[in-house]
Amino acid sequence: MDLPDVPLLSMIKSRMSWLEARQNVLSQNVANADTPGYVAHDLKPMDFESLLKSASAGGGFNTGLMTTDSRHIAITPSNAGGFDSHASPDIEANPLGNSVSLEQEMIKVSDTQGQFQAASNLYSKAIQLMRTAIGRTS
Repeated sequence: MDLPDVPLLSMIKSRMSWLEARQNVLSQNVANADTPGYVAHDLKPMDFESLLKSASAGGGFNTGLMTTDSRHIAITPSNAGGFDSHASPDIEANPLGNSVSLEQEMIKVSDTQGQFQAASNLYSKAIQLMRTAIGRTS
């Protein structure tokens, strides 16, 4: 088993991917803050319970069934990296129809950045712990 395929690390990586995608959506909102008729968007939150179920069932993580022969039916992950986006107006639309609040968007950006940093630190600490367990400290 490769180190990146460890279920804990896979879940952290998927969380970091979601946070990166959310940061892109939020940056589009900020960029279109003055665009008439633009409605703010956000990603649907990750469902931790379904993430755990998929990890234990092998849906997206290499903990379940594997194809060992070319004649086996390939197992494809249920979520191929795409995340669901939905309209998320911060405020009532202004007279031009724009519903982006820069203050709310910057709060979301800051929160997303903090969550990404926490996930990154957790990933790094897990790698360090595994290195220590196998006797490699460098």
